[in-house]
Amino acid sequence: MEDKKMTRPQAAFAEGQRVEQTYGGCGQCVLYSLIESGFDISKDVFRAASGLAAGVGRQGETCGAVTGAILAISALNGREFDKIGETRQRNKTFALCYRFIDKFKAEYGSITCKGIQEKLYGRKYDMDKLADFQAFLADGGHDPQGCPTVVGNAAKWAAEVLEEDAANPQEEYEMFR
Repeated sequence: MEDKKMTRPQAAFAEGQRVEQTYGGCGQCVLYSLIESGFDISKDVFRAASGLAAGVGRQGETCGAVTGAILAISALNGREFDKIGETRQRNKTFALCYRFIDKFKAEYGSITCKGIQEKLYGRKYDMDKLADFQAFLADGGHDPQGCPTVVGNAAKWAAEVLEEDAANPQEEYEMFR
């Protein structure tokens, strides 16, 4: 049987799914998988993502996997500190984020943690309440088909967007879709 090497998006998916199921922390797990898949993202960005899990600080708002992917895209493409007035890199980052978010919404219909929970589990959880967190786990929240797949997909789609842009960089990026 022929052994084919995984693409970076495939590797990011597999690693994202594995690390989320093992350790949790969706935003960091997306970043971890992208770093492990060869994307040159500072480990300081990984550390800065510590509070993104479960919809930012366990509040059920923007999905941590989404914010982790946006951080990765931004870290690799965003404007630099000493170039705050520059709009080209900011617009490029927006365009790449649009592409990522379009992929994510096509699958999950939402970028909020609670919206994704409702789609996957038929209900929302208050992740800052122990009983709801335990219900989330009992309902399969960290089973492979649950949040680990959400993290894997976010890592895969971020990798695809980054690779597509690297293969075919645009001279100008539209600020608005």
